[in-house]
Amino acid sequence: MDGKKMFNHLFILTDDTGIMQHSVGSVPNPKYGYTTDDNGRALIACTMMYEKYKDDVFIDLIKKYLSFLMYAQEDDGRFRNFMSFDRKFIDEDFSEDCFGRCIWALGYLINADIDERVKLPAYKMIEKSLPLVDILNYIRGKAYTLIGLYYVYNSFKNLDKDFVRKKMDKLAYDIIEEYKKNSNEDWQWFEDVVSYDNGIIPLSLLKYFSIVKDEEILDVALKTVDFLDSVCFKNGYFKAVGCKGWYRKGKNIAEYDEQPVEAYTMALMYIDAYKLTGDEKYKKRAIDCDKWFYGKNSKGLSLYDEDSGGCSDGITEDGVNSNEGAESLVSIMISHCAIDQLK
Repeated sequence: MDGKKMFNHLFILTDDTGIMQHSVGSVPNPKYGYTTDDNGRALIACTMMYEKYKDDVFIDLIKKYLSFLMYAQEDDGRFRNFMSFDRKFIDEDFSEDCFGRCIWALGYLINADIDERVKLPAYKMIEKSLPLVDILNYIRGKAYTLIGLYYVYNSFKNLDKDFVRKKMDKLAYDIIEEYKKNSNEDWQWFEDVVSYDNGIIPLSLLKYFSIVKDEEILDVALKTVDFLDSVCFKNGYFKAVGCKGWYRKGKNIAEYDEQPVEAYTMALMYIDAYKLTGDEKYKKRAIDCDKWFYGKNSKGLSLYDEDSGGCSDGITEDGVNSNEGAESLVSIMISHCAIDQLK
């Protein structure tokens, strides 16, 4: 299938500035502007789409999203996140999640088989941001960054690998410490709540293990993969923890809303678990996470919109959310490309 046609909504949501955050139905809503989060994820999605389809239209989009990230980056290496439609950043706080997502996106890009002149801004942004890795406090910001540094470590020939490795070691150590503090026999997790983008935390440890080959790292990674599996695959299909309440230790799992970002990050997690262990269960789970988008879910409804080439923003108690924003679109695109790794 032609990827450009399959996800045509990408070309509707993206304007001269970048990818817009929200839509009403399949129509972009400029009132809410843009986020660096979405443009970073779109950078990963389009890099993967280019790798899969070799269509230069995705190179043009890569340049656009890279340009957005360059504008978002401050002189000290931080990234601003929320931009109004008139291209003014309106947030002041440092978002560690946004920072980590940017490092992941930039790292993924420099690892791809793409013209070095396209990658040049990514190298420069990574170098500017690396000193900030040491000040990260929150586990997801650390996990996104660790994934990004995995790609940097494997790709950045002009950077001191020992320097990058030390930063990776610190991030992984911090994540393992959170596991030790919060886990017990019945709760194999890093926090006392299972909330958002859950798959990226075990994924970061799986990436790290592939470099260091430390069995303790793999043990924690797989225990937490299996714990998430027990939470999200109770009925033979993937069901994300709902964002209206999440899943707190000792409490019930929130049923809704199920978010597309959970499906693609879990798919990535399972793919790496399968590659490292060869366990066919993980391969099947990854495929089922992708099938979640197309109807193998709690409502039996497809989130993919064949008419627009977009993706619904989630599953609610009443069915699928009819809006088709950036986060959901890049989620289905990344999942679509990642599943190819299993073929």
